[in-house]
Amino acid sequence: MSVASYAQVFERCAAAWPAAQRRARRAKLEEFLRLGFPTRKLEDWRYTDLSALAERSFEPARRTAVALQDALLPRSDRLVYVNGELDRNASTADELSALVQTETPGATGVDALNAAFATPGLNLALGPHARLARPLHLILAGAANPQAAMTHQRHRIHLGQAAEAVLLVEFRGAAGGDRLVTQTFDIRLAPGSRLRLYRLQDEAAGSQLISRMDARLARDARIDIVCLDRGCGLARHDLNLELAEPGAEVELAGFYQPAAGAHLDNHTRIVHAAPHGRSRELFKGIVGEKSRAVFNGKIVVSPGAQKTDSEQRVANLLLAPRAEVDAKPELEIYADDVKCAHGATVGQLDETALAYLRSRGIADSDARALLRRAFALEVLDRIAWPALRDRAALLLGYPPPAETALEP
Repeated sequence: MSVASYAQVFERCAAAWPAAQRRARRAKLEEFLRLGFPTRKLEDWRYTDLSALAERSFEPARRTAVALQDALLPRSDRLVYVNGELDRNASTADELSALVQTETPGATGVDALNAAFATPGLNLALGPHARLARPLHLILAGAANPQAAMTHQRHRIHLGQAAEAVLLVEFRGAAGGDRLVTQTFDIRLAPGSRLRLYRLQDEAAGSQLISRMDARLARDARIDIVCLDRGCGLARHDLNLELAEPGAEVELAGFYQPAAGAHLDNHTRIVHAAPHGRSRELFKGIVGEKSRAVFNGKIVVSPGAQKTDSEQRVANLLLAPRAEVDAKPELEIYADDVKCAHGATVGQLDETALAYLRSRGIADSDARALLRRAFALEVLDRIAWPALRDRAALLLGYPPPAETALEP
C-alpha cells in the first residue's frame, strides 16, 4: 500500500459530503498525496518518522459507544466524541459541537490529511466579557474496531475580549485495535481574555495520535496550559503559541511518562511577535524501560519584540538502561532588549537521596516512588483544581503517599 490507499477511502466517503465540501476536501487530499507523511528528512520530524503510515490502510472508524469513567473534572460540563462522532447521550454540552471550516494551519501532509477527512468537533465561541459557567471537559475517545481505523477532527476555541474559560481536553483510547488519530485545535484569544487548558493523553498501545494546537494571543491575553502524557503507542503533539500583541502571557507546563515500548514526542513553539510579552515553559519527563520521549521546544523573539521576558526548562529522569530521551530546547532572538533563558537536564534518581530514605527504614521501592512523585509534583501542582490534580496524579501512578514514620 501507499498513500494512494487514502485516496480510495476518500472516494468512498465523499458521497456523504455536500458538493462544496467535497471540492475543498479534495484539494486538501491532493495536497496530502503530494506531501505524504513527514519523514526524518524534515528537521522538525527528525526523531519521529511517520513514513511507515504510507504503507498502511486505515478505514474510517465506526461509530460505537464506550463506557465512561467518572469525570476527571467534577462539576463540569462534558462533550464526548467516540471515534470522531458526537455521543449525545454522554454529553451535557452538545450545543458546542459543530464542523469548523478553517484553513490548514500547518504545511505538513498530516495537516492536509486532517483537513480532508475532518469530522465535527468542539466549536467554543465566547463573546466579550463572557465566561463559561462551568469548566468544559472534552473527551476524545477511541473505541476498538475490527480493522485498522482512522479518526480526524478539527476544533475551534475563540474567546472574545475579557472572556474566560476552563477546558480539559482528554485523549483516551480503549485497548485493542490499531488506530490513526489526528486532532487539530484553532485557538484565538481576544484582548484581555484568559484560557486555562489542561491536556491529558491516555491512549492505548496500538494508537498513533497526532495532535496540533495553534493559539494566537492578542493584547494582554493569557493562556495557562498543563499537558500530561502517559501510555500510547506513538504520540506527537505540536503546540504553537503566538504572542501577537503587547502584554500577552503564556504559562506552559508538561509532564510525560510513556509506557514501555511507547514513543512520545512533544514539540512546542512560542513566538514573541510583540513587545512586553511574557512566557514560562517547564516540561519534565520520566522515561522507563524500552520507551522513548522527545521534547523540542523553540522560543522565537521576533524583531521589535523588546522587553520580552521568557524562560524555558526541561528535565528528564531515565529509569532503565534502554530508556531514551531526546531533549532540544532552542532560542532564536532578533531583539536586543530582552530577558531570555533556557536549559535542559537528563539524569537518574539521586542515589544519595535513596540511601538516606532507606537508612530511615523506607523500602527501596517506596523510596523510589517518593522521589518520582516529588519530581512530578512541580508540574502537577500547577493544576488549579484539587480534584483534577489528585485524579491526574493517581492516573499517572502518584497517589498521595501513606504516612511514613521515619526511624530516628
